[in-house]
Amino acid sequence: MQPSTTRRYLISSLTVVFLTVATLFGIDSFGRNSRVIGSTGIIHAQNVYRKQVDNPKDAYRIWREAGYRGRTVIFIADRWESFDPGELIPAQMFRAYPLQLYNTAKLLEDDYLNGTTFLYVASMNKICRRIVAILPESEVDRIGKMAGKSKDYRVSNKGVYVSRQGFPRWYMTGDKFAGVDEPALLYVGASYFKHAEPEELYRQLRASGLQTDCVILSNEAGKDSVTPKEVAKLNKFAQLIGNYAAPLP
Repeated sequence: MQPSTTRRYLISSLTVVFLTVATLFGIDSFGRNSRVIGSTGIIHAQNVYRKQVDNPKDAYRIWREAGYRGRTVIFIADRWESFDPGELIPAQMFRAYPLQLYNTAKLLEDDYLNGTTFLYVASMNKICRRIVAILPESEVDRIGKMAGKSKDYRVSNKGVYVSRQGFPRWYMTGDKFAGVDEPALLYVGASYFKHAEPEELYRQLRASGLQTDCVILSNEAGKDSVTPKEVAKLNKFAQLIGNYAAPLP
């Protein structure tokens, strides 16, 4: 490789790194500055809003109606379901760079909101800016093996970090979760209890010192990995954190 070619390659690589860091910093800074948070406490505090719903779409609608913005979401389920966001956008909505897509977030909410897309739709609509996923060990291992396909990723003994389209995500097992540095929106899917016991998760979340203002428990109706056994365990978890719910902000 000629010196001039090497120099151009290095400049291009550094530019990509700089733009990635700038994008992440900008999204995170915007999210932090625009956060909307309700009454916070530990997961079983009386002032924390709690609701059990049938599916993830209901969780999204509760977050939207409450006016939450710029939040960290703690997502707990049996697996992380990936999809290609580009496949959801009709061809006629694309515009030549640098013109932006119009009403994309609203389109996703109206036409493509489901149990797989709800976190992405929440990100696009500025409800959440980052996600921490607590998953079974086998699922974290699977994601770690796939992480190399991303431009921005890290794999450590604590878990896997991946950034996609400027939105950071962490994947880890429950025993590695040490809380986050701000009140978070907590989502717990029944499917998680195919691999764990409700008392175990309750103990881990309490030990982490997690602060939250909204806990959504989802029966994940229709999900292939959920049976009445997992829903019964979710009900047990609901009893552990309390069956009462404070009003939304």
